[in-house]
Amino acid sequence: MYKSLPTALLTVSLVTPSAEAAPATATLVPQFVPGQTYGTVFSIMRSVKADGYDEYAGRNGGSADYTIITANPDAWHMRLTWRYDGRNSGGAEVVLRDHGRTSCTLTSDGKEDCQPALDGSGLVYNPLLWGSPPKTLAAGMTWKVNIKPAWELGGENGTEQVTVVSVEAATDTVVLMRDGRADGLFGEGESTQRQLTRGGQTESLDLIPGKSHWKGYTTIVKGVIFSDELLVTRDSILRTKSGDQVRATERWIMVLNAAPYPTLS
Repeated sequence: MYKSLPTALLTVSLVTPSAEAAPATATLVPQFVPGQTYGTVFSIMRSVKADGYDEYAGRNGGSADYTIITANPDAWHMRLTWRYDGRNSGGAEVVLRDHGRTSCTLTSDGKEDCQPALDGSGLVYNPLLWGSPPKTLAAGMTWKVNIKPAWELGGENGTEQVTVVSVEAATDTVVLMRDGRADGLFGEGESTQRQLTRGGQTESLDLIPGKSHWKGYTTIVKGVIFSDELLVTRDSILRTKSGDQVRATERWIMVLNAAPYPTLS
């Protein structure tokens, strides 16, 4: 019915015995109960600076609401509604499987349409992008991850290091930092063209993506993401219709935060 894409846990650093620690099952695995509701607000800003062209900057963002329908160790079934301000709104019933690695949408005939979960952030910790953590988390611990598929803000075959910044066992809270690199186009259908202006005229340029680098901090409480910030940069080449090549620097700033439910109006 679905196929997960595993990530590789390569190394885990040692930490001092005195460091505060908490089990990963308490901090990174949500303990959903049917009827619970959650809300998030999110935004991604993108800019492009290219030699000889006006800098482009734009953003999209909105909010999403989740209602838990059923929850068991193998799947989290929820009703999702969303709004992208200035774009569209919608809703669906979704099932998160394989500890969040796989996202399935329920079709009108009751079947599941499943895909790898490739969003840059969301409601829960996603091992596809973060790796399988050690059983116990403590500040200073690190692990490395191979991210095989291209995802929303990274190319395929990426590498990443995750660092535990802090742990608060009393509230099942952990702050993680992710720092990674990849080559090529991002996932989820990134466009291969850029629209830039020069001298008041808009031009379409072909994108030759280079190496991207991302780094950011995420706060997770009882398995639910409360705040997530990520800065992504990529040095690329743009090619004009005449074949000239232009150096470009692209930048994305992603922010997601928990919000009081409901967020939609």
